[in-house]
Amino acid sequence: MSDQGRPYAGASREERESARREELIAAGISLFGTQGYRAATVGSICAEAGLNKRYFYESFATLEDLLCEVYGRVVADLRASVLAGEGEDAATVLRGFMAGFLTWAQANPVQARVHLFEVLGVSARVDELYRRQARTIGDELANRLSATVAGPELAAGQQRVLGDVLVGAGVQMVVDWVISEYQPPRDELLDEMDSTLGWVLAAGMAALR
Repeated sequence: MSDQGRPYAGASREERESARREELIAAGISLFGTQGYRAATVGSICAEAGLNKRYFYESFATLEDLLCEVYGRVVADLRASVLAGEGEDAATVLRGFMAGFLTWAQANPVQARVHLFEVLGVSARVDELYRRQARTIGDELANRLSATVAGPELAAGQQRVLGDVLVGAGVQMVVDWVISEYQPPRDELLDEMDSTLGWVLAAGMAALR
C-alpha cells in the first residue's frame, strides 16, 4: 500500500486531509463571521481549527481561497432557506422568500455576517462570486414568480432584471434589519412589506387607467 492510501488511526490519508479541510472551513466560518475576514490570519484560522499552519496550505493557497469556499457553503445554506417555500401567487412567493431570508439571518448571525458584510469589497474575484451567487438565486426566484402570473412570459433579459431587483431589495431589507438588531419583529416587517407591495401595485394600476 502506498503512503498516500495508507490508513492511520483507522482513516486513510485522503480521509484525514478531507477532515482537516472541513475543520479549516468551520474555523473560517466562525472567525470570518465574528472577528471579520480582514482581521483573520492563516495563524488564527489554524489556531481555531486546532491544526498546524502547514495543514492550511494542504487545502488552500491563500486566505481568500478559504473565504471563497466559506462563502459557497454559507450561500448554499441561505439558498435552501429562501427557496424552501412554495406559493400559488406572487405575493405568497415573495413573502416566503423574505420570511426565509429573515429567519435564516436571525438564526445564523455568524453566517449572515459573512454573506451580508464580510465578502463585500475583498477583491474583484470575490465580488464576481457574490454577483454570480446572487444572480442564481434571483433567476430561480424570478422563475417562480413568472410561473404564478398568467399572460405572456418575460423575456430572458426581463427575468434577469426582475431577479436582480428582488434580490437586491431583499438584501438591503435584511441588512437594515440586522443592523437594527432585528427590529421590527420579523412578522411585523413582513406585513409592512406586504402592504408596501400592495400600494405599489395599486399605484401602478391607477397609472394605467
